[in-house]
Amino acid sequence: MAKPVVISLAGKDYSFDSVRIDRAKLYGVRKRLPIDAKGEPCVKASLTMDGANLLLSGMTAQGYFNSSGTPISRSGMIGIDAQGNKVDQIPSTLGVAQSLNGPVSPSEILDLDIQSIFCLEPINVDDDFLSKLKSGDVYKFPFNYMAGLEMETAYLVANEEAVFALVGKSANTEWIEEAAIYVPLEGDDIDTEDLDFEAL
Repeated sequence: MAKPVVISLAGKDYSFDSVRIDRAKLYGVRKRLPIDAKGEPCVKASLTMDGANLLLSGMTAQGYFNSSGTPISRSGMIGIDAQGNKVDQIPSTLGVAQSLNGPVSPSEILDLDIQSIFCLEPINVDDDFLSKLKSGDVYKFPFNYMAGLEMETAYLVANEEAVFALVGKSANTEWIEEAAIYVPLEGDDIDTEDLDFEAL
């Protein structure tokens, strides 16, 4: 069983069990099973380009190779930033108390590129904090389900049924005001004669 999600607010620690929510859990799964003329299930396969080999499910896989063509295991790979410097892995936050920030504006969630949603089952949570969540208070905290190269952000929300963590990365979007006029910066030479408006 995974370690609990532990959060800290005003000197108190609260813990939750977490279950990742996906479409299959919400709506169930339907699977179409093709059968042959005798009613037997069909097996998917592919022929190689030369027609010499038949590839069944499980016979192919993806891999990573260096510039000389030698295969590399995932454990031997490292992350680097835009400058080419090594980036250390950020450990999982499960089981480690993370400071809650908030309450924050619910509209912050609109700027979140949500990667996953977890249903949180309270283990050690007082009724006062649950009441705040169910009344509409929103909190955020750093969250990494597994170790990775980037820290994600989780927003803690609730309704009368359950508590949820919406996990993702901030989607920074630049908006322009209606009827705003674009003014080229100095050095932005745009030759309109080179633009082919008929091709648009």
